[in-house]
Amino acid sequence: MKFAERIILACFLIALSSTVLFAQSPHGSGLKMDCSSCHLPTTWKVLPKHMKFDHDTMTSFPLVGQHASLSCASCHKTLVFYDVKSNCISCHTDVHKASLGDNCRSCHIPRTWIVSNIEQMHQRTRFPLVGAHENVDCTSCHTSYSQMYFPPINTACITCHSQQYYSTTAPSHVQSGFSTQCQSCHTVMDVSWGPTKFDHSFFPLTGGHAIANCFACHKQGTANNFTGLSTNCYSCHSAQFAATTTPNHVTAGFPQNCAQCHTVTTWTTATFDHNTTGFSLTGEHANLQCQQCHFAGYANTPSTCSSCHTTDYANAVTPVNHAAAGLPKTCQTCHTTMSPFTTTTFAHPTSPFQLTGAHMTVACQSCHKGSVTSTPTDCYSCHQTDFASTTNPPHASQGFPTTCTQCHSTTDWTSATFDHNTTGFPLTGEHANLQCQQCHSNGYATAPSTACQSCHQTDYSNATTPVNHVAAGLPTTCQTCHITMSPFTTTTFTHPTSPFQLTGAHMTVGCQSCHKGSVTNTPTDCYSCHQTDYASTTNPPHASQGFPTTCTQCHSTTDWTSATFDHSTTGFPLTGAHTTVQCAQCHTNGYTAPPATQCISCHQTDYNNTTNPAHASAGYPTDCTQCHTTAGWTPSTFNHSQFPITAGTNHAAPPLLCSNCHTDVTNFAIFSCTNSGCHTQANTDKHHNSVNGYVYSPTSCYTCHPTGKGD
Repeated sequence: MKFAERIILACFLIALSSTVLFAQSPHGSGLKMDCSSCHLPTTWKVLPKHMKFDHDTMTSFPLVGQHASLSCASCHKTLVFYDVKSNCISCHTDVHKASLGDNCRSCHIPRTWIVSNIEQMHQRTRFPLVGAHENVDCTSCHTSYSQMYFPPINTACITCHSQQYYSTTAPSHVQSGFSTQCQSCHTVMDVSWGPTKFDHSFFPLTGGHAIANCFACHKQGTANNFTGLSTNCYSCHSAQFAATTTPNHVTAGFPQNCAQCHTVTTWTTATFDHNTTGFSLTGEHANLQCQQCHFAGYANTPSTCSSCHTTDYANAVTPVNHAAAGLPKTCQTCHTTMSPFTTTTFAHPTSPFQLTGAHMTVACQSCHKGSVTSTPTDCYSCHQTDFASTTNPPHASQGFPTTCTQCHSTTDWTSATFDHNTTGFPLTGEHANLQCQQCHSNGYATAPSTACQSCHQTDYSNATTPVNHVAAGLPTTCQTCHITMSPFTTTTFTHPTSPFQLTGAHMTVGCQSCHKGSVTNTPTDCYSCHQTDYASTTNPPHASQGFPTTCTQCHSTTDWTSATFDHSTTGFPLTGAHTTVQCAQCHTNGYTAPPATQCISCHQTDYNNTTNPAHASAGYPTDCTQCHTTAGWTPSTFNHSQFPITAGTNHAAPPLLCSNCHTDVTNFAIFSCTNSGCHTQANTDKHHNSVNGYVYSPTSCYTCHPTGKGD
C-alpha cells in the first residue's frame, strides 16, 4: 500500500472512532463539550476541583443560594443532564395546590424558602391592604390559610361585610335599598366603620340644603327612602307652594319649577329673570307690578302690544286718528318702552319709502291722506299737477315719462338733470352742447335713432373732401372717420383701423391713388396697383421668368427697389458659397418651377472630373453632403464611422491617406490591413500565438477587429 493511501485510511479510521465514541456518550447529544472538561484523562474520574465546567456561565440556570450546595445528582437524576427542567415545580412539590400559579419565584427566593415579606407582597396583588385591612389577620379572609391553600377571593366589600350590611339599622340598609357597594359611603381608612363619605354631588347640598340630618329629606320609616327620591323642588316644598299668598302661587297658576324664582340660599327673597320668557322687561315695563300684565294668571299671557294697549290705540288721534287711518296695531313700529306712550319714534327709513330732502319737512297728512296704508310711493301720484303744468320743457305734450326720478331729486325740484348715459347713447363732444329738442324733435315718448345718418344725412350728401362721399360710396357710419369731439368737417380716419394698414411709402400716397372713384371693394393685393412695376422689371425680368405676383415675398413698403428674398422659406436655406451665387445660376429655367435641390444636379461636372480620388470610377455616392459642405468644396471630410479613424483611436496617428488602406482607388470596397507596413507579420504573429485559426492575410485583421481595437 502506498504512503498516501495509508494516510487517507488513517484519517478515515480516526473520524469513524470519534463518531462511535460520541454516539456512546451517556450524557446524550445535548452536551456539546470536550470530555476532558470534567473527566481526568488517566482514570476517567470526575474531581470537582479539576472540573473546567462552570454551571453559572455555561448553562441558563446559575446555581445561587441553596442550589449552590446541592450535589449534581439532587437535580440530575440521570446522566442525560439536559433532560432536567428549570422550573421550580419540577423539583419542589406545590403545597399551594396551584392556587398561586406555578411560578415559585413570585414569592420564594433560592437563598431561603421562607417568605418573610407577605404584607409587602400583598400590595402587588389586585387587592392592596390599606387602612383597617392592614391589621386584619390573614385567616379572616383566607380561611384555608392553615393548609397553605389560597384560592382567589371576591374583592367586593359585601363578600366579607354582608353581616354589617344586613344588621345596620341607622339607617336600615336593607329597607332603604342601599347599594351593596360599601365604598360608596365607607372607606377602609376608617377603622370604626362609622362615618361615611357619600358623594351627594348629583344633588349638591348647598345653602339651605346643607342639612346634617339625612332624614330631613330621607324620611325614616318609609321603605326605600334613600332611593327614587325626586330632585324636583316641589316634591319637598309643595306645602310652601300652596301656602304662599304674595303672590298666590296656586290661584295664579305659577309653574311648580321653584328654581325659576327661588334659590337654595334663601327661600323668601324670590327673583325672576323675565328675559328667559322671550319678553324682556325694558323701560316702563320694568316698573310694572306682575299682576298688571298677568291679571289672568301666569299661563299663556299674550305678548302683543294690543293685548294691553287696545284702549290707547282706540283713543290715539295724534298724528292721525289711529283707528280711522287704519294704522297697524304693531305699536313697536312707532313707540318704545323707554318713553311715554304718547311720544312716537317712527323713523321713515325703516319703511320701504325713505324720506330724504324736501320730503323730510312735509307733514304726514300731505302724503297719507286719511290713511297710512296703501299709500303710493311713485312720484307722479303726488306730483301729477307739477308734471302737467311744467312748460320748460312741456312734459305732458312732449310725452315725458312719469318717472320723475330720472331728472328730479328730493333736494331741489326745479334744478332737473338727466344722465343721458343711462339711455345707452352718452352725450360727448359737440352733442353735449345741443338742446334736447334738436334731436328729440318728435318728443320724448319714443327715443330717436342713434345712427349718425339720421341727423347728418345732409352733411354726408354735401361732403366732397377728401372724396365725394356719395359718388365714392363711403359708408354712412360717420363714426368711422368723424368724432363728436371736433367739427364735423375734420376727419380722423386712421387706416390701421381698416383691414389694410398703411406702412412705409403707402402712408404718403393720396387716397385717390388706390381708391379710384370708390372706397369700397378696393383690392388689397400688391399686384393690383403694381402690375406695371412687375411687367417692366428686368433685373431680374419678373414676367418672362415667371416670378410670382405676391410682391411681399421680396419687396416691402419701405423701399421698393431693395428687394430681398428669404430662401429658407422654400425649404432650401442658402448657406456658405450658395449665398453668393446669382439666382439665375440655379434657376436656369425660370422661377415658375423650383430647381432640383440634390447637389449632383449642379455639381455633376465636379463629380465626374474629380481624380483624388476618382469619384465616378470608384462608384462614389452622388450624395455630396457625405463629404462636402457649402462652406468649401475642398477639403472634404468623410465620417469613417464603421471603422473609426478619429482622434483617440489607434488608426488616427499618424494621419493616414485613403490609399494607405484602400489600394484600389477605383473600388474602395477593396482594402488591406498589411499594406504600407502598418501590421508586419513578425509583429502580428507574436501577438496571436495562442489564437486558434489565426491566419496572416490582408483582411484578416478586420475579421476579428471590426472596430480597430486591439481587444
